[in-house]
Amino acid sequence: MISSIAWVPAGVADARPKKYELSPAEQELILLMEQQGGINDSRKKTKAEKAVSVIASSNSAAPNSLPADLRMDEYSDDDDDEAEMGVGRLLLASDAEDSDSESDEDSNDADDAAPKNDDQSNNVSESDDDSDDDLNDVPDTREYMALDVQGLEAMGLSQVGGRYTDMQMDELGNQEDDDDESDIADVALSPTDAILVVGKAEDDFASLEVHVYDRSTGNLYVHHDIPLPAFPLCLAHGQVSSQGKIGNYCAVGTFHPGIEIWNLDVLNALEPSCVLGGEDTTAADDLMQAQAMRGSGGAKPKVKGSGGLRPGSHTDAVMALSWNPIHQQVIASGSADMTVKLWDVTKAGSGDQEGCNAATFSHHSNKVQSVAWHPVEGTLLATGSYDRTVALLDARGIGKDVKIVKLPADCEAIAWDVHNPECLTVASEDGTLACYDVRQFETSKPLWSFVANQFGVSDISYNRLVPGFLAISSPDKTVTLWDAGLPGSPAMKQPPKLCGSKDMCSGKLYTVQFYPSDPWLLGTGGSGNQLALWDFSNESEIQRRFAGRVASKTGEQAQVVEAADAKPIDAELESMMAKRETSPAADAGKSGMNKKRNKAKGKSPNKPRKGR
Repeated sequence: MISSIAWVPAGVADARPKKYELSPAEQELILLMEQQGGINDSRKKTKAEKAVSVIASSNSAAPNSLPADLRMDEYSDDDDDEAEMGVGRLLLASDAEDSDSESDEDSNDADDAAPKNDDQSNNVSESDDDSDDDLNDVPDTREYMALDVQGLEAMGLSQVGGRYTDMQMDELGNQEDDDDESDIADVALSPTDAILVVGKAEDDFASLEVHVYDRSTGNLYVHHDIPLPAFPLCLAHGQVSSQGKIGNYCAVGTFHPGIEIWNLDVLNALEPSCVLGGEDTTAADDLMQAQAMRGSGGAKPKVKGSGGLRPGSHTDAVMALSWNPIHQQVIASGSADMTVKLWDVTKAGSGDQEGCNAATFSHHSNKVQSVAWHPVEGTLLATGSYDRTVALLDARGIGKDVKIVKLPADCEAIAWDVHNPECLTVASEDGTLACYDVRQFETSKPLWSFVANQFGVSDISYNRLVPGFLAISSPDKTVTLWDAGLPGSPAMKQPPKLCGSKDMCSGKLYTVQFYPSDPWLLGTGGSGNQLALWDFSNESEIQRRFAGRVASKTGEQAQVVEAADAKPIDAELESMMAKRETSPAADAGKSGMNKKRNKAKGKSPNKPRKGR
């Protein structure tokens, strides 16, 4: 089963991934062991020096007390060469002695034996003559004799002490170089590769698979995988590590309360780069260090008792994640504990777990299914919950600036339209798709709303390179494509038009995402446990409708244009939130919401839905 997918933008992944990378805890442990080992080595060296001095004094007292054949230090290189040459002579001599002894024994046996018939003796002599003739007729093509030094060297049997000839060393070196080059070529990534991260579970095994799709050849394969401790529920791709370095990382939310961040450029990763919240492993880390120090002979450090969860952690499954595209060290998470939390990834690397959780919001009264940062304004966050509401909050005000809109059913997915940053699209469990103008969010009236699929909508995605190109996935095993209209056109206030549908043959679909670096590629997954891609390059209807809309500006230029267009939106949002703060109706609404929130806190949250 595939619960979630996340694309890696082109150029972010390392073209030559590393096989292994030491974690900060391992680096600290190795440093401690080296420091402790240095002390032990100095002590051992002192004892060894004493032993060497005793042996040297005894040898100097009687230098020639050993027999000549046991004085190894007196041997020279010439003696070694003569010894090697003597091997062949010794073998030849022993072979000659064996043949002489065998001939003597044969003659003695012949003398002692009784006389036989002439016919038998004639037959035996004739057979011996025939065998001798056969052996004499076979030419000897051997370059070296097997019993001399050159023959032993040719057969690879004359290495004394494990030494190899120069030719053999060159051959071994070439073989190792070829093996290394072939291993590197197997895992190397090309510029035409599209990389997709898949959260997958099969039977009792959960993993994070990194798939590679070669757009030039159409090949799709698993590049490497990472085992996970629990079933993955959501993924989010980012580029900032816990040490503040730029890289290729993926945040994973599971049924556990912790958020694991994995380095996708490491092939054999054994543990995540860092964990936000989750179980407190301080005691286990201290115990590991204590065992390592005891093994190296050091003093046993004090192990602090700890348990439970880290400060600021979620207390239930993490169901939604969103990595901030503007403030790239910030991650938002939604959980089954009915809270939304903001995390500073860089604080996790410094060991400040309390400062790692930057903020906590409790404006929902049921499990939080979706979170999404605004694509341009880095402080605006949209959240959707199973309490049949969608909320818009300002991360700068801790729980103060929150606007909430009721939905006809539980929220399943939310998405911002990159080309229309003021538009927020919400998908509900009953299949309703609605678009809200966040500048008029208080009115609770969407720009448009309609039932996109009677079987429900599981996920939605906007194409970042093609304005108005929308895709939704459904439990009926299909992906449907919609035309939401160009920015600023009258069609923006009308429901989107259906322009394509396809059965992806992957069972009930739970996730769908456009590739951010190619306008004509889409990925999806579901209960069929197989990743499915849809390439629109050869879809004539899609090309006819959307080919002329492909964004001509990408990268920094497009972000500058979007930010310039979005400034009035942010000003309107701030003024609207300020009005709400000062109005009596807003105060009454907040007090009513607090009552509901306090009432909900007394109830234990249900477990997340199966597969979501």
